[in-house]
Parts: sequence; structure tokens; C-alpha cells
Amino acid sequence: MQFLNFTIIKLSLFLILGIITGFSFEIPGTALFIFFGCLFLLFIAGFLRARNQIFDDVFFGICTWSLIFTLGVAAAFLHQPKNLANHYINLEDSEAEIMQIRITESLKPNLYNEPYLAEVEKIFSTENSRLVKGRILLSISKDSINKDLAPGMKLLVPYNLKNIAEPLNPYRFNYRNYMQKQRVEKQLQVGDSEIKILNEKEESAVSYASKLRETIIQKLSETKIEKNELAIIQALLLGQRQDISKEIYEEYAAAGAIHILAVSGLHVGIILLILNWLFKPLNYLKNGLIFKTILLIILMWGFAILAGLSPSVVRAVTMFSFIAIGMQMRRKTSVLNSLFISLFILLLVNPYFIFQVGFQLSYLAVFAIVTIQPKLFKLWQPKFKITKYFWGLLSVSIAAQIGVLPLSLFYFHQFPGLFFLSNLVVLPVLGIILGLGILVIILSLLNLLPNFIAETYGKLISLMNQFISWVAGKEEFVFTDIHFNIWQNLSAYLLIFFFILLLYQKSFRNLVFFLCGILIFQSSMLYSKMQNSTSESIVFHKSRKTMIGIQKDKKLILYHNLANEIQEEIRLKDYKTGRNINQIEEKQIQNILALSETSVLIVDSSAVYKLNNFKPDLVLLRDSPKINLERLIGCLNPKIIVADGSNYHTYLSRWAETAKKQKTRFHHTGKNGAFRISTEP
Repeated sequence: MQFLNFTIIKLSLFLILGIITGFSFEIPGTALFIFFGCLFLLFIAGFLRARNQIFDDVFFGICTWSLIFTLGVAAAFLHQPKNLANHYINLEDSEAEIMQIRITESLKPNLYNEPYLAEVEKIFSTENSRLVKGRILLSISKDSINKDLAPGMKLLVPYNLKNIAEPLNPYRFNYRNYMQKQRVEKQLQVGDSEIKILNEKEESAVSYASKLRETIIQKLSETKIEKNELAIIQALLLGQRQDISKEIYEEYAAAGAIHILAVSGLHVGIILLILNWLFKPLNYLKNGLIFKTILLIILMWGFAILAGLSPSVVRAVTMFSFIAIGMQMRRKTSVLNSLFISLFILLLVNPYFIFQVGFQLSYLAVFAIVTIQPKLFKLWQPKFKITKYFWGLLSVSIAAQIGVLPLSLFYFHQFPGLFFLSNLVVLPVLGIILGLGILVIILSLLNLLPNFIAETYGKLISLMNQFISWVAGKEEFVFTDIHFNIWQNLSAYLLIFFFILLLYQKSFRNLVFFLCGILIFQSSMLYSKMQNSTSESIVFHKSRKTMIGIQKDKKLILYHNLANEIQEEIRLKDYKTGRNINQIEEKQIQNILALSETSVLIVDSSAVYKLNNFKPDLVLLRDSPKINLERLIGCLNPKIIVADGSNYHTYLSRWAETAKKQKTRFHHTGKNGAFRISTEP
């Protein structure tokens, strides 16, 4: 395969391997940079030696790949907060009382808080101040907030940083891990009264963009565009998804069109195609291609500023800036090289990008489109232009779906069966919406927006929403709760890679590779099945409720008091997907349970625990029983006491202290997470 010979692709792959290694292992900094320095000297020596060689120099190749690999390790090392002396996590808590922060991004609000991302700039103690760095999650209580905060504002807040909570039940989304991949280590929960605004806004590109977005939203809200349509406009053109309703979001997800609600590579790519078409006449001028390329890049970065310069937008515009250069060279290989050049540069600037889902999906989708779509398109050559146009759209959609499918199953555990139908309609419409949307924004800022254009634009978005809702309603084509682990994901991409090899060079060797890929993927599926064939007993954590599960193969026996909440219980949905369960049998909570080889006594509000000299291995406390725990331990002598989320907090602290004095293990699900009682083959 020709593209595998491109140096930049090989360099990018070795850089990625180095970054993953750097994040996966503890590597002493001094030893790392001494080793890097030695490799660099060997690289220079190898380069000087290779210049005089007629044939490829193996020594120079080894030096190059080793140097790039080590560069990836070093980049990961230098960006980790624990390795930065002036990062706030490396300070003693006694060193600070107040800190100065700068808001960088507004996040989607929840029921209780208005969340923001903020950069810590300075800390103050009673004696002095100190410059620091690092990102935090700032949460302001909704019931106290009366200040309008925006990116660019500087605040004084108490230095009372806490760890971001980890999930208390297995297979739930780990928000702490997610934020750490965004280089956010701590969170701060404050009320409005604890905030002091130092300035209205810092004068920067981000603050100007924020002000411009506020103006645009205000102008558009004065038109006859409905609330739901306005929320979609804000998402598509301004990168603001806060106002999208839960129902609309879920419909787009079910229809396989969720990607259009977040400004990403798709939007920037469509804008690039529109601009490339608009400025096509420049191709015929002297040096026209150069001027055209510069103009394309400037306008794309203008869109990035308008969309708030969020990390996803910056990544997408950087990627397509290089792709724009490759496009003007009119060679597919140039586009592919440009793609990997942008990948290489972005990962050097911020190696944490490698863990971000949007980054992974964008590059895999574009890579699949560039490599698979041309071959797929050639399979059928329609005679009519309209048929050829829609076949082109469909082939792009299929290629992109092949590129992102394993990753989508791994992260989201669902597959929209009608994705091709959604994309056939949405992609052409999205181009019109983006192009017309930019015109609408310009006219609204100039106070020249006619009502009929605003109404037509709103109606177009409304029709798109209706179509998406119709597709999402075909529930039989939406496959959810698909179990897909990391090994299945990696083996699937290996299979896709071997498939691309076979597409470009039909040889016996590549056929063997492809067949081996199928065997590896099947082996990963078998391994996953064996993993989930074990039995497990678990006490879930849920506030004010009791949930006890016994898993046997693909069946879960659930003892609970959830009333009618079971169908909507997210803890069960996540556990069901994670353990590949396809059946749930409900039962009433009993006083005595046998969980594998562990005998369990459940003590509820009746406080009855003396049952025919029964000596349990585990005692589960639920519904705040009024008991003397010291006496219970003396009577039953259990190996462990478990208290679930249905108990009063005042009881829990007293029980924990008593258990500690009695030298009995105590597990509180609200603090220690769900208790997985046993596993057996």
C-alpha cells in the first residue's frame, strides 16, 4: 500500500506509541532526557553517515524511529501535572487560602450547578502570593448564582479544591478520569457570595469571540426562530450546546446524527468544501492557488474564533488547514500527508489529545474517507448525475462509519442502523444550513436580516429536526446496549487496517493478513464471552434505595425496592451493558440471601437480626435500622458489615467508628462504591 511508505505516517505512529508509553509508565525525568539527548546525538551521527550512503541506512532508520518514540514519551512527561513544579497539585494546602482564576469555558449546566472550566493563575496566603498554573472544574450553585460569568473573566475564590468524584457503581462513566484527560485535576464548589470578580473580561480572542456570540444569540432570539431551532443554530454555528433539550439530543443520537450537534471536523470540512467551491475562480489566476489557500485558512480560523476556540474546534481547524494545503496540490497523497502532519503537530503541542474521543473520531473518519471511499465509489458508476451524487454521499457515509464504528461501539455501546439514511439527508442539508447560517449571522449583525429569511432558515432546521425524530422513532433499527471492550476495539481496527491493505494491493500476503485479522477479532470476541461467563454478586449504591444483584451468565437476578424505576435506572443499564446481560429477573428483598458461597443477612428498619442462630459471612444494613452495632457484631461475628445508600448519614459515621473499634471491616457504598461480593468461575 503506497501510503504506508510516507515518512510522516510512520513518524506519527511512533510518536503515538511514545505518548501512550509516557502516560502508562512512571519514567524518571532525568534518565529520560539524558537518554533523549544521547539519541539525538546518534540521530545526527546517523544522518551525516546516511548522506554518503547509496542504499538505505538501517542505523539511521533505527535512530530516527527511536528518537521520535522517545520524543513522544518526553512530550507526555512534560505535560503531566505531577511533573510541573508550579502546578497547584504540587503545592501544600497550607500554602494557599485564596486563588485567582480565569474562566476559559462554559459547560452544560446540570440540575444543581453552573459548571465552568477555569485556569488557576495565582494563589494567595497570609504572607505572600505565588504564580501557579493548572485547570480546575468550577461549579457554582444554581440557587445562589446571580452573576453572569463568561470566558475571560478573572475571579477571586477560596482555595478549597476537592477531588472530582469517581463513579460509585461499576461500568458507569468515569467523569474524574475524563476530566483528568482534559488536564483538570480538581474541582471547586462555591456559592455566589464566595466569588469576587476582578474584571469584567480579559481582552483576548476568546473574550471577543464570547461577546460576539452573545450578540449573535441576542440578535437571533429577537427573530421568529423557535427555541428548539435556535438551540440547534447555536450548536452548529457557535459551538454552544447548552440549550439543546435532552429529547432532541437523544433523537439525534438514535438516528446516528449526533456528530452534527458538536462543531467538529465535519462542520469545518463542509465549510472548507463550500469555501473551496466559492473561490474556485481563483484557480485560474497567477498564484491564485496560493491566495486561495491563504484565504481558506484565514476564513476557517475566523469560524474557529466565532465558535469559541474550544479545543475540538481548534483541533478540527488545524487539521483542515493542513488538508486545505494538500487539496490545492491536487493529490490524494498530499491530503493524507497533510492529515498526519496536523496529527503530529497537535500531539506534540498537547499529547492529551490522544485520549479525547472527538480527536480520535475526527482523524479516523477522515482517514477512512480518504483511503476507503475512493475504492468504494468505484464499485458502481451510475449513469445519471443525481444518482452519482447520492452514491458519492452514501460512499462517504459508509467509509466514515467503517472508520468510527469500533470506537463508537466502545464508547457509546450503540449502533444506529439507519445512519446511511440520516446522512444521505442531513449531509446535504447541513451544508445548506452552515452556508445559509453564516449569511444569517452576518445580516443579523448588520441589522439587515429580513424576517422571511429568518423564518425560512428556522423552518429548514425544523424540518431537519422532524426528519431526525422520524428516523429515531424506528426503534427496531437502533441497536443499543452493545458490549464492546478495549480488546474487541483494537482487534476490529486491526481487521479494518488489513482490509484497507487488501483493497489497495490484492496479493496473497495481504489476503493472509486479512484472514489473520478475522481470526484475531474472533478470538477477542471469544475472550470477552469467557470473561463475562463468570458469576458475580453485587450491592449497588443508590441513594435512599436498595439494589442487590446476582449475575449468572447473561442473567441478572435483582433484589430491589425501586418501585417502577427499574426501566430508567442508569446503574442497571450500564451494568447490563458492561457484563453483557440480556435478562433481568426482579425479586423482593429477603432477609437471608446466599450469594455464591457468601451467606448474607439483611437487616432493615425492623432491626431483626437474631434468626435461629444464623451466622452470616456478611451483614447488609439498609433503611437505617436502630441497632446496637457492637452487640450485633458480638452476636453474629460477621466478616464484613456493608451499609448501602438507603441509610442516614448520621448512622453511617457512628457505625463506621463502632466497626473500627470491633476490628470488623466496614463498607459504605456511598463512600467506597458498590460492593462486589464474590466472583466464581
